[in-house]
Amino acid sequence: MQTQQATPAALDFDRPPELLPRLGTLLLGSDNLQRRTLTLLGLAALVTATVVILLLYAAAIGAADGTRVAVLSVSFFVFIGGFYALIRSGLNRRFSDPTLAMPQAIMAQSLTACSYAMTGPVHSACIIVLALVMVFGMFSLRAACVRIVSVYTVAVMGVVMYACTRLQPDYYQPDRELFNFALMAIVMLAISQLSGQLMDMRNRLKTQKIALEQALAHIQQMAEHDELTGLPNRRRMMTLLQEHATRHARGGPRFYVGIVDLDHFKNINDSHGHSAGDAVLRAFAAQAQAVLRTTDVIGRWGGEEFLLLLQETPPGDPTLGVARLRDSLEAMPASANLPDVRIRFSAGFARYEEREPIDQAIERADRALYTAKSAGRNRSVVL
Repeated sequence: MQTQQATPAALDFDRPPELLPRLGTLLLGSDNLQRRTLTLLGLAALVTATVVILLLYAAAIGAADGTRVAVLSVSFFVFIGGFYALIRSGLNRRFSDPTLAMPQAIMAQSLTACSYAMTGPVHSACIIVLALVMVFGMFSLRAACVRIVSVYTVAVMGVVMYACTRLQPDYYQPDRELFNFALMAIVMLAISQLSGQLMDMRNRLKTQKIALEQALAHIQQMAEHDELTGLPNRRRMMTLLQEHATRHARGGPRFYVGIVDLDHFKNINDSHGHSAGDAVLRAFAAQAQAVLRTTDVIGRWGGEEFLLLLQETPPGDPTLGVARLRDSLEAMPASANLPDVRIRFSAGFARYEEREPIDQAIERADRALYTAKSAGRNRSVVL
């Protein structure tokens, strides 16, 4: 019995096509900003191709000189190729506007004005190309730059139209050219005004986006952190514990779950008020974050209880960091209003077992905490 082997063609058939992404990277590069800039240049190349086709058509019907059309067509492609080489090489980064949108627009309008003078009977179609270049410019130029390009276009076209009425009056009749000039000037003015409104709209959207991002960040902060202490809250701690359990199931390190309870905290509230109790909670949270390892996580579990997530490291005793915290708290007042009071706490720890439910590990840590409380408080117990 012979086994049929898969042919290379069959193997390649199941693979996702990689030619287009590689070609895109080759032509546009891997930098996102450069890719967007070259994409805009590609759109300009499409406009250029349209103008070249118009020129070739004019030459084919005898409305334009073939030699001049050839020279101008080559100029268009040199214009596109030069900007492509400048951007693809990265030299455009040296300019204040790396997109080079304004010089591109100026050059495109200049070449289109030349096309207007060479297309004879079909020259009016170039006005549409002038407007199309400005429409592209609205999305890549600042409003002030659009106005400059618009004024430049009107001035250049005014000179070209006047010269054409003198040199080629058969195709460029003065009354019609005056109409074309007025129409072109109105279109440029309208685009210039619209670009300003578009820029205002962009700025408003940008401001709204920033405000929305800040609001979402604030909401997420409130949803995952305790308002009083700034520590991760109960929900966030459960998420972190589950993530560590999943990581351990995939070969990650073991960890300990700990519950810390401030000793005699009710007496502070009863004797000094809840504001003093809040100050004690904040002081404990700040000191815990300063003393514990960066890999350890402490969160507000509820009331005066805190939950610890400690990664297991040699020698494997989870109480060492907590002992440092206990010593540091012994050397500092509970708060500015309680200079003679020291923060003391009891802690219970449980080592997370293989594929153990998180709730079960927390329950064992809670039993260890109860043992520490029963043994006289201000100590740590590991079960």
